[in-house]
Amino acid sequence: MSPLSRTLESYRNVLVAVPPTGTGVCQVCWRDTKNYLHCWRCHEHHQEHAHLLADLVVPIALAEQSKQFAHELRQYKDGRDDIRRRLYIGLTAVLAEFLRLHERCLAVAAGVEVFERVTYVPSTRSRQPHPLVRMLDEAILQTKSRFVQVLEPRKGTSADRVVVADRFSVRQDVAGLSILLVDDVWTTGSRMQSASVALKNAGAAKVVGLVLGRWFDDDYPPARAYLRNAKAEPFDWGRCCLGRSGLGRC
Repeated sequence: MSPLSRTLESYRNVLVAVPPTGTGVCQVCWRDTKNYLHCWRCHEHHQEHAHLLADLVVPIALAEQSKQFAHELRQYKDGRDDIRRRLYIGLTAVLAEFLRLHERCLAVAAGVEVFERVTYVPSTRSRQPHPLVRMLDEAILQTKSRFVQVLEPRKGTSADRVVVADRFSVRQDVAGLSILLVDDVWTTGSRMQSASVALKNAGAAKVVGLVLGRWFDDDYPPARAYLRNAKAEPFDWGRCCLGRSGLGRC
């Protein structure tokens, strides 16, 4: 078994598959909804920004607050140098493998032929350079020719967990383009949706969000049944949440 295969196999035992869409699953962010179409947060976003939000959001896996994947998503940015280097390699492999197998699923579900640009959601905490830049611009061959640093945080804008239309400025021409927008974690979705609003206000035709981990507070009682059901099915690299919902190609 190659080093890459060993890495991906180790993550298969760590990652929690995102349940298919349907009753009790938010149609935007894939969390539990108590049988509503959208969770409370996504409903609020839709009420305020509607068509400027991302056309589709796809998490690679669930990230429970107290578990290994969530820990890695924190430490690959903020841990010691040796820890950051090790986790960067592993998370790059996760993102690259998912894109290799499922970028076509995202394009089909969004109704586009191809994503002309790939970019990321910059940190609003002035963390430079963001490791996602190195992943998408250097390490992952599938994205490097299309990667552009399109967004820049505006100084003085609110960093709280609400969608802010002017949180980011757009520094590249995106008019008429389909954009694959990558972030590492979705908690409330405010940063990714703020980025989508900026991109669409700048003329982007489509914005599809891809996140490594959909964050969950595993001590939140209403989420326990959802997480228990999600864990009942092993993670499968060959199936994404879109394919499992009849929306993708896998």
